[in-house]
Amino acid sequence: MPMPHAAPARLPLPPELAPLVFALALGAPSPARAYVDHYLTSTIAGTMTQSEARAFASAVNRALTATEDGTAVSWRTQATPRRPATYARITPLQSKTDRGQPCRQIRSELKRSSNEESWTGWFCKQPDGRWRARAVEDE
Repeated sequence: MPMPHAAPARLPLPPELAPLVFALALGAPSPARAYVDHYLTSTIAGTMTQSEARAFASAVNRALTATEDGTAVSWRTQATPRRPATYARITPLQSKTDRGQPCRQIRSELKRSSNEESWTGWFCKQPDGRWRARAVEDE
């Protein structure tokens, strides 16, 4: 089912930090974890179950590894009696090499009921094959 189109709400934090916040939501260890956990309780990404977060991370990985720039990966959760379905669209925007690593900028749009979130950030492929959020130099 396609994600309904509407103007996404802005996260109340600088856009360059959104990928870091999302990475922390997926379990990356950090001393700032308690603060981030508190912030995330009011976000769609922060209220995903562990299973949903793993499935969403898998969709992000699919977008990073197997999708052309400009082609969206769609993802959704099933509605439950306690919560409506969550819809996501993850779109790689551009690809480039930075500091010798392949990097991709992606936009993630999440929607649950009338709540919407959107963030854009860079992820770079590490030597171990994993993608990690980080700052990328402008050309």
